[in-house]
Amino acid sequence: MMTDASVITLNKLMALCSKTEKCELDAYNYMVSHGCSHQEAALAVEYLVENKYVDNRRYAESFFSDKLRFSKWGRKKIISRLRLKKISPDDINYVLEHVSDIQDEKKIMEDELAKKLRGIKEGFPKRKVWEKLMRFCLSRGYDAGDSANVIERLLKNY
Repeated sequence: MMTDASVITLNKLMALCSKTEKCELDAYNYMVSHGCSHQEAALAVEYLVENKYVDNRRYAESFFSDKLRFSKWGRKKIISRLRLKKISPDDINYVLEHVSDIQDEKKIMEDELAKKLRGIKEGFPKRKVWEKLMRFCLSRGYDAGDSANVIERLLKNY
């Protein structure tokens, strides 16, 4: 049984879920942060899932696409963040198979590295530049092997 305040919070959350994708953990945290008990929050999440306001797979698809295109993150960082949101491995694997495009990721990584290289002052030793670019790639969640290949190619003209 939910209190009147919890029902009002649930209605606000339903309106929010209609505008933006939320995962089950986000919905649960929203309810708790607005004064609902853990039991009420769990009931609310169950209701939202049953009525398709919240869908972890749909959230994962949207999150992956947005973070790749807008935040310029690599798949490793995106997967890590999805795990923190308690998205199931099955949903993550589905997204990797059906949504992700490795060529898009590599193109984005190459563009970001070229931009980063332009921002590095002339006169740095080539090895230091390589290390700086590799740290940048790893912090963004790009594959180390792919990053090394792109960095080597970019540094041929450095």
